[in-house]
This record gives sequence, C-alpha cells and structure tokens, in this order.
Amino acid sequence: FPFVQTVSQSNLNNTTPAFTLANGPALQPVPLTPNAGLGLSVYSADQTLGSGYVQQWNLAIQRELAHDLSFEIAYTGSKATHLGVPDYNLNQLTAAQLALGNSLQQSVANPFAGQIPSNPSLNGPIISRAQLLKPFPEFQNVILYRNNIGNSNYSGIQVKLEKRFSQGSTFLVSYAHSKLIDDASSVFDASIRVGSVANFPVADSYNRKLERDVSSGDIPNVATMSYTYDLPVGPNHRLHPAGAVGKFVNGWQVAGIVSLESGLPLAVTQTTNFNAFAGFATQRPNCVAGPTLPSSQRSTSEFFNVSAFQTAPVFTLGTCSRNPVRGPAFRDADLALIKRTGIGERLSVDFRAEIFNVTNTPPLGAPNVTVGSSAFGTITSAGDPRVVQLALKFNF
Repeated sequence: FPFVQTVSQSNLNNTTPAFTLANGPALQPVPLTPNAGLGLSVYSADQTLGSGYVQQWNLAIQRELAHDLSFEIAYTGSKATHLGVPDYNLNQLTAAQLALGNSLQQSVANPFAGQIPSNPSLNGPIISRAQLLKPFPEFQNVILYRNNIGNSNYSGIQVKLEKRFSQGSTFLVSYAHSKLIDDASSVFDASIRVGSVANFPVADSYNRKLERDVSSGDIPNVATMSYTYDLPVGPNHRLHPAGAVGKFVNGWQVAGIVSLESGLPLAVTQTTNFNAFAGFATQRPNCVAGPTLPSSQRSTSEFFNVSAFQTAPVFTLGTCSRNPVRGPAFRDADLALIKRTGIGERLSVDFRAEIFNVTNTPPLGAPNVTVGSSAFGTITSAGDPRVVQLALKFNF
C-alpha cells in the first residue's frame, strides 16, 4: 500500500493445493514499470495527510426532584477532523473547463497514439479535447484511497427524566435534539483496496464545499420512553425471594418501549451523468423549489415535492445540495404483558405476551431519489407490521 495489486495463484488440477500455507505463496508481485497503469484507472494515497482525530466536549446538569425521580439536561458536541474520503478522482476537469461546452467533445490529434495499447479509446489517432485537458490524460481515473480531507461537526441537547424502581414501577423518558454536518458521509465506500470502484458521489473533486451538508446519519429529533409497571396484587400474593425485589410472583407486569425518530437525509441523483466524459463522478439535479411537502400531503406515491427537481443539462453542475430531502420518520411502540408464577422459593415461570409495533404502523422504506425515474418520489417498501409473540420463560 498505497499501490494495490491483485495477483492470483492457481493450482493445476483443482485438487492439489496451490501452495502449502506454512511456506506461503510462491507468486511474486507484478514489478513496477515506467508505463504501469497507462490507459487504466490507478489508485494511490496522499502520504502527507495524517490520521484523523476527534475532539469531544459536554456539559451536563443533574437534579434530584424526589427520592426516586431525577432530571438531567446536557449539551454535547464533537468535531472530527481528517475523515477519510475514498474514491476521490483527481483526473477531472475543473468547473471552468467544463463551461467550455461543446468544444470539449471535439476530436483532436492524439499525442499518445500507439502508446497505450491497454485502452483502444486512448490509443487511436484522435482523442477528445476533454481527455487532453485532464491533469493525467494518459489515464482514466486517478483515485486517492481514504483521502483524509473530510470533517464533521455535531451539536446536541439531551434531556432525560428517570424514575428509579420503586412501588412497583420505573420509567425513563429521554429526548435529543441535534445536528450533524459533514462533507464525507455520502462518499464512504466499504470496497476499497479490492479493485476499481466505479461510483464517486463527489459532485466536484475540486470543490469540497459542495459536499458540506447535513450528514447522511443526521437524526435531529430522537425521543424514547421505556417503562415497567407491576400491577397491584391481592393479599394472598407475595414477593419473589430476595435478589429479585420488585418482581411479583403470581402477579402481572406491564412493560413497553416507545421510540420516535426523524427521517434520515437522502441524496438525490439523476438517471444520466452527462459530465462523465469530463471525469465527474456524479451529476446532481437542479433544485428549483423547496422539496419538503407538508405532512398532510405526503404519501407513498409522492413523499416529497418531485416538481422541485429538474435534470441538470450537460456541461453544468446541478444546484441541489448533497442531501436535499429526508426519508420517512420512524415510530414504534412495543408492549409486553408478563405473568409470573412462582414454583417453590427459587423457581418461577413467566408467561409473556409481547406485541411489537402495537399501532401497526410499519416503518416506510426510503423513497426513490433518482430524477428521471418513473418511480421518482415513491415508496415501495416497508418494514414489519404488528407482530404478536407468546412465550414461556423458566427462571431458576
């Protein structure tokens, strides 16, 4: 590393091992040559960039409201510097060069004719003017692995109200309001170092400001409530033996969790990247109006304002930001009814009736975000509906 090679060693008959593991493989790396990679896409790393690092800070205030009830409010923040941004294509025209328009697609004499047999399109007598204007015209893509140039900023307010277990009940209510901004999340790719990666979601390799937006992982509002409650028991019922205080033998318990979360930001693309010839990895559409619809107007057939987007023509960069729309919010409520029956002093059996997604509101999948697609703006998938589960649990 940073020069990545894929070299294979096979056996002769598919039965005899190619090599003995204790001795290691016998193959040799392909030696470097002055013309290595000509006409192909090549990959490297910027060795001058250091490792990434994170700075974090927080301030919390806690107050006991009663002997079993507490309240907490906190501010938390973090800043990540030198985030790795993979698949950063250096062999791209600048936005100013792209504005030259139709002249970029004119054919001109090829100074590399006959020198690049690995790629016929770069080896002929003529070549496009756009290819010759690229920083490395003898190559296709010139890509830096995990280029540590990304940054992120997070700020959040968190509040929590907690009742510790007493008198047969406990609950925890929490809410967080936050914002996560970065210029890296949409271009992370897990397939580095395994060959060419054809997708480079960066709109312009020379203008990182176009990538700064709410992160693909930004969830501005998260609210959660969890609770348990032991239903009152009659005078003939008794508590479980020591070690399980608060759980009633021969009694019923109700427990549940409610979760509410904002939808995730989504990147909007268009079906055709008209600027691919110039080394641009993606072409975002133009935003001509606000993409967010009022909640009363959202539906699975049009979750956001599809008329807010128009296909960007060739030789232009789309005006849309990286993540201009949000997906559906997440709502879920789970409930459990538990009946505990004691067997002697140390054993008990729980009968559990558990209901997941009590309100039967399956979480909707992400809408189609490709301008030009017939399904643009529609949602065609969803998570599980209500699920009821009955179980017996033996405690010993």
